[in-house]
Amino acid sequence: MTWALAIQLIAQYGLPLAEKLWLKWTTGADPTQADWDELTALSKQTARDRMLLALTRAGIDPNSDQGKALLAAAGGAQP
Repeated sequence: MTWALAIQLIAQYGLPLAEKLWLKWTTGADPTQADWDELTALSKQTARDRMLLALTRAGIDPNSDQGKALLAAAGGAQP
C-alpha cells in the first residue's frame, strides 16, 4: 500500500477504516468474510457514531450539555 493510497482512504473513509485495511494488508493473510463484514460496518460509521463511541469511552453522557456540544461539533445533533 502506498502513501498516496493510504491518504486517499483516510480522506474518503476515515482513519478507523484505513487503519483496519492497513493492518489486514500487512498480515499478508487472505481476507475472510468476517474481515469484510467488519470493514463494511466501519465504512458505514458516521462522525456522530464515532463521537458517541468516544463519549461512551470517556464516560460522558451524550444527553449532557457537554455531550450535546460535542455531538453538534461532529455534525450530528441528536435526532
